[in-house]
Amino acid sequence: MSENTKFPVWARRIGRWLALAAAVALGLSPQTAVWFPSLSPHIALGGALAAKTASVVTLVGLPVLVLVLIWPRWFCHHACPTGFLQDLFSRRKAAEWRRWPPIGKWLLVITLGGAALGYPVFLWLDPLAIFNGFLNAAWHKPVTLAAGALLPVVLVFNFFLPKVWCQRICPLGAMQELLALARRHKRTPVPVPHQKRLARRAFIGVCAGAAGAVLVQKASGRTAPPLRPPGALPEADFTGACVRCGNCGAVCPSQVIHQDLKSVAGLLAPVLRYDKDYCRENCNRCGQACPSGAIARLPLAEKEARLIGVAKIDLDACALANGEECTACIRSCPFEALVVVENAEHTGSEPRLIQGRCNGCGACESVCPVWPKVAIRVAPLPGQS
Repeated sequence: MSENTKFPVWARRIGRWLALAAAVALGLSPQTAVWFPSLSPHIALGGALAAKTASVVTLVGLPVLVLVLIWPRWFCHHACPTGFLQDLFSRRKAAEWRRWPPIGKWLLVITLGGAALGYPVFLWLDPLAIFNGFLNAAWHKPVTLAAGALLPVVLVFNFFLPKVWCQRICPLGAMQELLALARRHKRTPVPVPHQKRLARRAFIGVCAGAAGAVLVQKASGRTAPPLRPPGALPEADFTGACVRCGNCGAVCPSQVIHQDLKSVAGLLAPVLRYDKDYCRENCNRCGQACPSGAIARLPLAEKEARLIGVAKIDLDACALANGEECTACIRSCPFEALVVVENAEHTGSEPRLIQGRCNGCGACESVCPVWPKVAIRVAPLPGQS
């Protein structure tokens, strides 16, 4: 008896509505938003491999992994909110997906191969990350708007090509399919030629992911990195480990976390902008909300000591250095990293940065009254990428 026929249709439909409601409730609450994407074994495994560490959040995906080992594609059939929405908005039942190649399996092995070298290439295609990003965009803060764009794209794609995404592209679905395949092979011996063919394909996929990780890391190293949230992995690893779920931007009280719309590798990953506020010294919410380990879960004391960037002063633009009455940046710095000193000509005063005190929080930049180009700006650390 197949897994889809164990329960009546009405019971399965009620269960899926309840699962959707639970997903919305988990995703909308800042206290539980981190746990929802972590239910995906795909995110848990890819994030742990990339970050080279496992946390309590990583372990949340283990029960789902056990369930899909026992009941193949259980999560797809009963709990995935992205899959359920696709079923609701599908224009017809069709078997056209059977003609498509198993793209998702390649995406999965490439992602895991890249994760081993710190860059899980397609981790952001996880259906729970896609759904969570949409919730953040729709209900939280406008800084996460771009993170929600992928779910409508997937739904439109599914409308014209029913079931292709779930059955042939989704990497989480592919992971469940491969686990089910391994379970069936354990019961029924597989011919040696078929085993060799599967092993060869897996090896090619892992190598492709590793090669992609190396290429992206080298490309990232040649460009100046943007400012990332405190505790972020090195740039060449961060852009792969981040699943673009929007959690960090949704929980940020000062709304300084935005989506990266400039770089290719880091597209939609979080960046810091200090035009209106700064990274508060008494807040570590972004790391607590990250499901993949791209941003470390730092205690407050360690977060304050973690360098984000370093302030750079443009004395040519500085009001104080040009003889005006202004100490806005000095008064705003929570770490007393800026002081007033006499200029080299002994004709006036200017601000000076005390090296070793500045952690790049951006308090100075956010209050600088010089316009349109502020006189003090936080720049990435040398070698940050």
